[in-house]
Amino acid sequence: MKKDKAVQEINVESLDSELAAARKMEENKGTAFGRIAAVFAFSMSLFHILTVFRQLDVIPQRGIHVAFAFTILLLSQPLYEHVFKDRFAGNAEFRLVCRIIDLVMIGALWAAIWMCKYEYDHLSDNLGIAGQWAVVAGALLLIIVLEGTRRCLGYIMPALAILFFLYARFGHMLPGALGHKEYKLAALLKYLSVDLDGIFGTTIQVSATVIIMFVMFGTFLEASGCSSFINDLALSLTGKLRCGPALAAVVASALMGCINGSAVANVVGTGTFTIPLMKSRGYKPEFASGVEAVASTGGQILPPVMGSGAFLMVAFTGVPYTRIVIAAVIPAVLYFLGAAIAVFAQGEVGDVELLPENEIPRTRAVLKDGWLYLLIIGALVWALLIVQYSPALSGLIGCVSVPLVMLFDKKKRFTIREIPETMVKTGYSALSIVSGCACAGVVVAMISRTGIGVVFGDMMINAAHGLMFPSLLFCAIACIILGMGLPTTSAYVIAASILAPALAKLGLSLLTAHLFVFYFACLSAITPPVALAAYAGAGIAKCDPMQTAIHACKIGFAGFIVPFVFCYNAAMMLDGSPLSIISVCVTALVGCIGMSCGMQGWYFSGQRKVPLLVRLMVIAGGLLMMTPSDLMSIIGLVLLAAAFFLPKLGSREKAAV
Repeated sequence: MKKDKAVQEINVESLDSELAAARKMEENKGTAFGRIAAVFAFSMSLFHILTVFRQLDVIPQRGIHVAFAFTILLLSQPLYEHVFKDRFAGNAEFRLVCRIIDLVMIGALWAAIWMCKYEYDHLSDNLGIAGQWAVVAGALLLIIVLEGTRRCLGYIMPALAILFFLYARFGHMLPGALGHKEYKLAALLKYLSVDLDGIFGTTIQVSATVIIMFVMFGTFLEASGCSSFINDLALSLTGKLRCGPALAAVVASALMGCINGSAVANVVGTGTFTIPLMKSRGYKPEFASGVEAVASTGGQILPPVMGSGAFLMVAFTGVPYTRIVIAAVIPAVLYFLGAAIAVFAQGEVGDVELLPENEIPRTRAVLKDGWLYLLIIGALVWALLIVQYSPALSGLIGCVSVPLVMLFDKKKRFTIREIPETMVKTGYSALSIVSGCACAGVVVAMISRTGIGVVFGDMMINAAHGLMFPSLLFCAIACIILGMGLPTTSAYVIAASILAPALAKLGLSLLTAHLFVFYFACLSAITPPVALAAYAGAGIAKCDPMQTAIHACKIGFAGFIVPFVFCYNAAMMLDGSPLSIISVCVTALVGCIGMSCGMQGWYFSGQRKVPLLVRLMVIAGGLLMMTPSDLMSIIGLVLLAAAFFLPKLGSREKAAV
């Protein structure tokens, strides 16, 4: 029976506002306003390159960053494309009025930044009390940030910001623990504009100094053709395996997703190559798109960049960057090991064909043509981890290394003309991150002002009766719900503001709490019912998005378990004795293999599909191997061993009969 055609023909852009926004920006680039936006985009990139060496004062640095981004956004995504589009399509007067409104908003934005600087500079003269200009600036910034974010990311993020703002203003009317002291509208607007916990808070600070440089590095890397090299290299290493195309997708999408700050954008970027390749070899469309979604989402947790999440974690926790990267290594390895085992098992279970020999790139030839790309990655790792320059300077070194290294590539030279083009693209690419961070700043400011994060955390702990596992489970569910439909950065910032302090009260270290929250904020991209990364993959594969999300959860099942493990055992984060680290790695490794095999219905038995009982035994054994109890691990190992021999004993009995 054929599936509904409407399900088959999914419009990826309708599932993700960020992609739709990118398309609209591309369409408007040739217009007069589009060209002006390009000038601002180039200027934004140049501004951030210059301020790597000497940053401005707090408000100018962060304010100009926000002003550039929202100016580009308002110019490249005009109001008439978002309001009454169908009713007034082609109406010249309506378009003119909308353009005038956009220009007024841009002027108001830059004026608001100046007001913020003026008031911030005079706080000491006014005994720390901001004046009326701060109220005006706060109102203008709030309106422009909400509207700009709506155009770029859709309604969910602005709706959250409005909800928390209304709670801050009227929450004093609520009874019980949810109530708080009364805040006047003027006080809240001042808090948003000149307080460093407001719009120009930690998230915009990281965005304006670090994330923007890694967005630039990603665009330079993309312009150099590095993604094709990574795809070819991954396929050359895995192509001879039955699961080769899917395994290549895992490797390639993970590496590109590490730098790319958006799981959805990474699915669309790499999935256009990997998903059709997997389908052509016999993988079901739902499984193929699920693999791409899991790998692209996993790129957000893969060191050293972690989709910029590591840099936000530094700002929130004060933990050194190198320590965060080290702590994230083993959990990331286990996540991708689980995904790799899943695609291997599905390759054995399904009707998957081997790639023809002539379609598999030769590793030597790929390295001969693209070894220079390894120097670029090496330059970033050297700057970031070995000599430990600041993240912003390390990102700039990575950017500069691209055109310098590509001078030695005769086939793909990075011309002088491509440098300004790439800088313009950086400005456009940063819009979703900057708008998300600015809007998240509103949410975080209201959480901080009202103390609702502490209240919610206490309610969660009380509901769990102070027990660790139920509290972690509630927190994981809350992170996924808060992250639905949001970019990873915004999802993490909001979830961390509400939930991480509560986890710290349970005795977890601040790093462990934030890493747990970050994991589940990322995993919201593949978790139904709003699994944007899975839905984007389904759009490319032309298949049922909900089935894709279910397959993605099965493929990435280990990723949902690993965060619980490192909360109970810090050795998984390389914090402990060598013996404890080896012990947790071995048991978790076996557990990941068991869970992934069980989820796909295959278990080294020679059978293409194992019986349901064996499958349940394998999943249960894998889960028990992940627990902190030695006794449970032993029981899990016994279950895994029994599941291995049970089908063999059954086949022998049949043969004897």
